[in-house]
Amino acid sequence: MSLPASAQHGRKSSQYEREREARSACREPVRAAGDAYYVIRSARRSAIKRWQEQVINAHGERFITWENAKVVEYHCDPARVGGGQQVWNLKRCVIVARPCRNDGF
Repeated sequence: MSLPASAQHGRKSSQYEREREARSACREPVRAAGDAYYVIRSARRSAIKRWQEQVINAHGERFITWENAKVVEYHCDPARVGGGQQVWNLKRCVIVARPCRNDGF
């Protein structure tokens, strides 16, 4: 049994509205690199903080909640800090994530 054309159109419209709403809930990915630390956990926190600073400046406070973000890329690598041949055993994390709206804000 098929639905009347008006019902089918209504279903497509509501699906379109849901997809449009989902797209508007998240923004384009933001890339941030944190400061270098000996402990990866600290380097990761630094990258998240830097990401949040960039997001709040670009999109406002509604988008800064890290737990709502959709992570696209995350990695921590050795950081080359210091001059000349001296390289300390530090790590720097880079995060690329899509900020998503915090509806409970």
